[in-house]
Amino acid sequence: MIQIKKIISNHAKIVENFFSLSILNVTNYIFPIILIPYLVRVLGAEYYGKYIFASTIIHYFYLFIQYGFDLSATKEIALIRENKQIVNEIYSSVMFIRVLFNILGILLMMFLCRFIPMMRNDSTLFLLGCGIFIGQSITPIWLFQGIEQMKYITSVNFFSRAIGFALIFILIKSATDYKYVLFLQSLGFISGAIISLIIVHKHVGIRFIKPSLEQIKQQLQKGWHIFLSTIGMNFYRESNIFILGILTNYTTVGYYAPAEKIVKAIQSFASPFVTALFPSLSRTLSKKDDKGSIAQYKRIGKSFSIILLLITILLFLTAKIFLNIYLGENFDKTIIDLRILSFVILFGGMNYYYGIAGLVNLGYADYFAKAVWISGIASILICTITSHYLKDVGAAIAMLSAEIILFIIIISKYIKNKILVTHL
Repeated sequence: MIQIKKIISNHAKIVENFFSLSILNVTNYIFPIILIPYLVRVLGAEYYGKYIFASTIIHYFYLFIQYGFDLSATKEIALIRENKQIVNEIYSSVMFIRVLFNILGILLMMFLCRFIPMMRNDSTLFLLGCGIFIGQSITPIWLFQGIEQMKYITSVNFFSRAIGFALIFILIKSATDYKYVLFLQSLGFISGAIISLIIVHKHVGIRFIKPSLEQIKQQLQKGWHIFLSTIGMNFYRESNIFILGILTNYTTVGYYAPAEKIVKAIQSFASPFVTALFPSLSRTLSKKDDKGSIAQYKRIGKSFSIILLLITILLFLTAKIFLNIYLGENFDKTIIDLRILSFVILFGGMNYYYGIAGLVNLGYADYFAKAVWISGIASILICTITSHYLKDVGAAIAMLSAEIILFIIIISKYIKNKILVTHL
């Protein structure tokens, strides 16, 4: 902990970005967490489960549209941010690709809503929610992170999503309103995206220029391995709700989803620390033989892991008391789910640090991508089997199992690699 304070004190920009990212994660996770008890009571477990199921599908679309740019483009801009011309080229190429992906995403959503019965019956819910992945994908958070100017995007996102948050409390009053929850959230995401683009051009001075085909190809190639990693990791982390919805029913989804959302909200407080350090680690870890950089990376990792462990133990011990206050006594089934998933905070956090911040920056993005897909496939197989017999508890076991498998694969790389063994 002392080492972390010492390092952060010498990097004022990292401190600023850390707090900006923390606030940004509050808008992304804490607002929804505050909404859960309200929506559960207004919509009931079944309709809340429908809303969460649709939200998961929407998130799948966002995962594909974001590609790997949130890390690949961030890393590239962090290294050449003083060269405005190249920054303009990267920005334009990424934004062009994301707009194209959004068009394809909307067309695909329309196709699915027409031909898949489960989605066709609630087509309004899914189609009105498209604004979520549109707004998220065209908001260039990666750009602000790369140039280390997170204060702009943080303020915009907090304000715009607070509006959507307030509209839900004002307008959602009965179970039949479940179809419009995603639409109100879409309004927040789209408004934030529009304002952020204005800031990019007016205040940051970044301009959109027509990207060449070669520039587009380069960005797709640079983001490919990270895309495989992030899509694999998020796919299995989001797949439990989808599998439960298919194999069980929306009520079971309604019991399981709050536990998963709570864990992810807690993780949102830890991830800004790693994310804020990512541009700096991109520069320091680019030299694998720098003993000082590797040693610093190791010290931070140990302190970070201890903090994660303490949070995990606290959540496990207080799960019942917390949920009785948060959701009410009708959600006793959620308690065991939360206790199992509490360990995801520990292993998931270490995977994020030693995997994305570590292996990716050390040049092992392809290895990490394979590791994520192995654990992801294992998670889906485990969840499909266990959910059939244990329902929501099986889904919780599957998610934890995947994180443990991924952790073992990641650490084995550090142990087997001679360079890292020397310094770590």
